Amino acid sequence: LPISLAEMDGKGVSAGKIASNVQKKLTRAQEKVLQKLGKADETKDEQFEQCVQNFNKQLTEGSKLQKDLRAYLASVKAMHEASKKLTECLQEVYEPEWPRREDANKIAKDRK
Repeated sequence: LPISLAEMDGKGVSAGKIASNVQKKLTRAQEKVLQKLGKADETKDEQFEQCVQNFNKQLTEGSKLQKDLRAYLASVKAMHEASKKLTECLQEVYEPEWPRREDANKIAKDRK
C-alpha cells in the first residue's frame, strides 16, 4: 500500500526531503546522460581512484594468497596421512623380538 505524504511526515520523512532527493536524482541522471554524450566533463576523484586501484590490487593478492594457502593445507594433510601410513608400516615391519620394539610402538601411539 502506498504511503501518503501526510503519513510519511508523521514518520520523520517530510515532503521537502522527498522532493530534494528526487531533484538530486534527476540532476544526477541528467549529468550522466550529458557525460555519455560528451557534452559535459566527467569529474574525477584522484584519491578515490587510487583507493579503487589499491583495493583491486589487494583483492588480487588476497585471492592468490587464499589459493596458495589451500594448496599448503592440502599438502600438510597429505604429509600427515603419509606419516601415519609410514608409522603403521614400521609397526608391521618391526618383529616383536627386535630390540627397541617398545620405542617404536610408543612413537606410533604418540603420532595417532
